[in-house]
Amino acid sequence: MEQYEIVQLVNSLKISTEEDKDVILLDGDISDVGRRKLIASLVYKVFSTKVIPRDLFRTQALRILKLIGSVTVELIGNNLFILEFSSQMDQNRVLNNGPWNLFKNLIMFAEVDETTKITELSFTMLEVWIQVHNIPLACMNQSCAERIGNLIGTFTEVATRLKRECWGRFMRIQVSIDISKPLERLLCLSLGTGLELETLLLMYERIPTFCHQCGILGHLVRDCLESPFLGDNGKEILKFGALILASTRVGR
Repeated sequence: MEQYEIVQLVNSLKISTEEDKDVILLDGDISDVGRRKLIASLVYKVFSTKVIPRDLFRTQALRILKLIGSVTVELIGNNLFILEFSSQMDQNRVLNNGPWNLFKNLIMFAEVDETTKITELSFTMLEVWIQVHNIPLACMNQSCAERIGNLIGTFTEVATRLKRECWGRFMRIQVSIDISKPLERLLCLSLGTGLELETLLLMYERIPTFCHQCGILGHLVRDCLESPFLGDNGKEILKFGALILASTRVGR
């Protein structure tokens, strides 16, 4: 049974007076054990059309995530796992240095606590670094970075130099994006009345598999459900080409 079906079933249940009295109370020791384990854990989802075996990720985790300590991996759903860390430093690295991928399949992590339910987990918002190219020097500042970031998604930060300047060949901003929506390819910028519109090109750093047809992360063109975009000559055109991918080597 799918998770959304479980939620619907629970919400539809009628609890009798007798059942309402049967409340399970956990003592401090039992709940504290579970709480401590969850503090050292993250739930993660692998976005793939194929089923990912637990042992495959466990054998690859140290290499992919560059972990120092040991980890425990348990399967809790369809391509959904819980990862328990022995090192707090490892856990922080994983949270703060994404996005991650397994064989080019996106991996998203979520923090959990004692009130978290599997049915309530959401893997929709992903923090990514975006290079903004062809941007006028006058716009390479904190205020403009925030404005651009919030047009793409939710602005997080902007990369600056020692004097907190954003100047360079391009501007780098970190943005939380909704992965259920197509990646933004460009933005149009106006510097004032009577001036030509400037086209800002957006290039994404370290993003894994995405569809070059619909621009959504997590699947390839061959698995896309969207109808192909046809050009004037009737041939299929992939709107999201390799140009949207930034070089992994950052040099501003």
